[in-house]
Amino acid sequence: MVGRDAGNRRRPVEWPEWLPARLVGVVFVFAGGIHLLLPGTLLATGRVAYDLALRVRFEPRDGAHRRVRVVGAAMVAAGLHLLYHGGLIPE
Repeated sequence: MVGRDAGNRRRPVEWPEWLPARLVGVVFVFAGGIHLLLPGTLLATGRVAYDLALRVRFEPRDGAHRRVRVVGAAMVAAGLHLLYHGGLIPE
């Protein structure tokens, strides 16, 4: 995107430096929420995708739902950190 300055010249739009981190944070919170709420659906999707794309059998073992939820909780925590701080390292 470009904008115009006082001399009517084109100049690139300057995004705030925290914006990309916060956008990634939103994606992490959303994806983590899906992991927390729908672990069975994600595992079933993985089963179908492995079968179609890789032609291998995907068999989740005992505790797979719990592990998917743990990953989801970590993703939500990371996303909330990025949203709050606007980057990896708090200022």
